[in-house]
Order: sequence, then C-alpha cells, then structure tokens
Amino acid sequence: MGEHPPCTRKVAGSSPAISTCLFLSYPENFIKIKFVIKWYNIKKQFFTGREKMKKSVDSLVKIMSKREIEEEFIKKLSIVSSNLFKIFNLFIPKKKPPTREICFTLMKELEEVETFLDDYGASQNKDFFYLRELIGSMRWINIALFHCLHISARISNYILQLNAKENEKFIKDLNENMLFYFKWLKKLGKEFLKEAEKLNIKLPDEKFSEIITLPKMQKKILPPDLELSSERSSENQIYNFLIKFLEGADNLNFFVCRKGIFQELTEESFEKFRSSFNQLESIYDTFIKKTEVEEKIKNFKSLRGYIATILHLLEIGKALIHFYERHSDEVRKYTTSIRITQIIDKKKIKESIKNFVLFYSLFFISKGKQICYKIFKSLGTDAEEFIIQTFVLSIPSHRIEDFHIRPIMPITQIANKYKLNTYLYFQRKKYNLKSAIEVAIAIPDIRDVLINEDVEIMIQGPEKAIKEICAFLKEKCGAQIQTECETFSKNTFIS
Repeated sequence: MGEHPPCTRKVAGSSPAISTCLFLSYPENFIKIKFVIKWYNIKKQFFTGREKMKKSVDSLVKIMSKREIEEEFIKKLSIVSSNLFKIFNLFIPKKKPPTREICFTLMKELEEVETFLDDYGASQNKDFFYLRELIGSMRWINIALFHCLHISARISNYILQLNAKENEKFIKDLNENMLFYFKWLKKLGKEFLKEAEKLNIKLPDEKFSEIITLPKMQKKILPPDLELSSERSSENQIYNFLIKFLEGADNLNFFVCRKGIFQELTEESFEKFRSSFNQLESIYDTFIKKTEVEEKIKNFKSLRGYIATILHLLEIGKALIHFYERHSDEVRKYTTSIRITQIIDKKKIKESIKNFVLFYSLFFISKGKQICYKIFKSLGTDAEEFIIQTFVLSIPSHRIEDFHIRPIMPITQIANKYKLNTYLYFQRKKYNLKSAIEVAIAIPDIRDVLINEDVEIMIQGPEKAIKEICAFLKEKCGAQIQTECETFSKNTFIS
C-alpha cells in the first residue's frame, strides 16, 4: 500500500506519478505527456513572476532616510516656503494689518506649502507635524483676516442703510476683530519662523516686494459688453429670490438663537448657511442685477449689500470655527494643539464668533428683512404673506386631551389661506400644515410624547399665517410662544 505499481515511476519535472506503461504501449501518448509537463512549468513560472510584480507595486512609496530628509526634503521645503518667510519678515514688525493684496498672496503661499507638506506625509511625522499644524492654523486665521479687509474695502459700495451710530459701531468692531486676527497671525508667524530654524530650513535674506502681489489677486475677465435683456427678472423670479432670502435669513436667525449654540456650531453648519447666501448672491447677479427693476427699486442694491456682508461674515465664522475644531485643543488633545492654544486663546475665538460674526450676521439679517418689507410694498404686495417667521411653541402635558385630531385639524384651513407653505417641525420630522394627511400623522406623534412631558414644536411659515396659527394653538391647547431669541436680543444690536 502506498507504493507505485511496478510499471509506474515519477517523471522528472512533474507532480503526478505517470505510468511508463501508457506511453510504452502507446507512443503517441508520450508527446501528450511532454506537453502537459511543459505547460505545468510555464504556469509555475508565470505565477512566480506575478508574485514578484506584486512586491514591486507595494514598494512605490519609499520611507526617506535621515540623510535624504536633510539633503533633499529640507532643501525643497526651503525653496517652496521662501516667499512665505519673506512675507512674514515683511509684516511681523508692523502694527497695522497688511493690505488685502498681501493677505491674498499669503493665502496662496500657505496653500502651496501645506500641499507640499501633505504630499510628503508631514502630518504623520513627529519632526514636521508641528510645522504642518502651524501652517494650517495660519491659513485659516489669514482667511478670517482677508474677509475682514475685504468688507472694510467694499463697505462703501454695498449701500448699507445704516445710520451714523450703527455704521460707526460696526466699523469699530470690524477693525477691533481685524486687529485680533492680525495679532494672532503674527504670533503664529513668529512661532513658524522659530520652528523652521529649529528644523534647519534655510531662511531667505532678501525682503518680499509688495509690488508683485496685486496682479496675483486680480482676476482678469472679458469686457461685459453683451446687451442683456431687462426681461430676465420676471415677477416670479423676484418673489422667489426674496422668499429664498427670507427663508435663509430666518433659518440662520433661529439656529443662532437656540440655547447651547456652541454644542451644535460646527464648520459644517457654517458652510450650510454660507452656501445659501452665496447662492443668493448668484441668483441676484443672474436675474436682478442691471435690470429695470433694480433701477426702479433702489432698495434691491441695499439688499444685495446686506447679502454680501453676511456672506463674508459667515466666511470669517467658518475659518474661525475650523481653527477651533481642528487646530486648538478643544477636540484634539495633541501636544501640538496644546502648544497652539497657548499662542491663541480658544476662548477669544469663541467670543469673536459669537460677539462679532453671529451678532452682526443677525443684525444685517434684521436690516435685510426691513428692506424686504419696503420692496414688497413697492411691488404692491402684502409683506406679511411672504416674510418668513419661525416660532417655538411649548404645549403643556396636562392639555393632552385638548390636543387631538378633531380640535386641531382646522389648522390646515388656516395654512391653506396663504400662498406659501407653513411647516411644523417635531423630533427631526417635517410636516406640511396644508396637508390634512400630514397633520393627521403629526398629531399622534406629538401625543405619544405629550403623555409624559411638555412638548416643544417649531412652526415656520409666512408671518401672517404663523400669527394666526399660534393664536389658534394657544386657544385650543394652551400652547405658549417661547422667547424669540435667548442669545441675541434685537434691542441690544446697537447700544
């Protein structure tokens, strides 16, 4: 057992035992067996070569040696960051913020150095990680500074309808925050130069020239000589634009006014609102700019100015909250983030976001709403049917027997009296109050919670409809309107 038969032997280069009797008896089988053996060997060589190829693909990324870092990487980094060193050497001694052009150029240089460091994996290297974090921190603080400088340079073109006291206070607060950002940027710049010296990065001797920055910032376009039709702005497009502004404004206002805002305030939430105001700018420039209606109703240009100012404030907010989330020690407890937080106080960042960015965003929103009232009046329309309002209502638990389908269903009749939709929000669900089916679904959902505790619901829609619905719910189930804004009072805008 286990031994080959007498007429069977192993043929060299093959794995199976092959019977010699087969090809002794039938010579044509010898050729076939030789072919099988040859094919087996070719297959074996192919798979061996394939394994070698896999190994070569895996080694595309090479870890640099200490010598390569010193002789190649640091040399390249010195060249890439040479303009950055020159810019910091230029404005670190200055007491006043730089020009927009310098800020814009700095933005480009910081992006270039950051990309270079990321390409070489600096964010995963203990020697260069801190340098990479300093670059990222400076980039976002510089973005905030740039938008401050942009507002300051453009404010006279925005035609904002501010009285002397309001204008004076805004300019004062703008300049104060601009100075904060500039001081923070200088502190980070000094730390960057120290760290670069520690890493033996060569600093350039020559100074940076301000003359070369302006062409980089300016965007060249073809002459706008096309005769555009003044019929671009139809009545529907104008109303849609105004409604979009009012919806976006009210969403931001409601978000800011909620309790514990810094628990929900993120870069993502800032981007959401920034994007909506950026879209509003685009819609205005497409359908209203340089049309007869813009020339006829002068308030449109002021509204465009408010939208632009809010947009740049939100850009500042997004930059600051990015720094707060990614580079301070609020979220990440790295030693580098602790060192950066010692340079820039994260509490000051929060104060700037709340007391400057959000404060004036709401201020200009309230001004924009006033302008919308005037525009609706110019168009011969009742503004209260289009001005969007949001209210939070509290329904007491002991009134649960009053909150069921029969007494509450007439709310749909109120909502249907108005052109715009009115919505009820509860536990991340949205119900259209014009729809009897959706209201019939909402009532049991609310009652399920109302059995055990008081319930808060949010109603959003045209001002006139909201007032009527709130009065109806107060009468039927004792609903009480919550304080309009617990964080920012309209009465405290201008002290």
